[in-house]
Amino acid sequence: MGETLDPMPTPIDHQQLAAEPIAKARAEGVDLVGPGGLLTGLAKTVLEAALEAEMSAPGLRQARPCGP
Repeated sequence: MGETLDPMPTPIDHQQLAAEPIAKARAEGVDLVGPGGLLTGLAKTVLEAALEAEMSAPGLRQARPCGP
């Protein structure tokens, strides 16, 4: 009965998180969308980082090469 739950993590404010890179891109004349744009580069970076985190997670079996 004396057991406590871990506190809920602080929610991420996505608007605040996006504001700085958008302002910087606009100030530097970088397009927000399209080839070479902020969104394209940001999406690529986030997806690669997430994949790397998943691949290095404990408990994930590493693939072994097939063959003789």
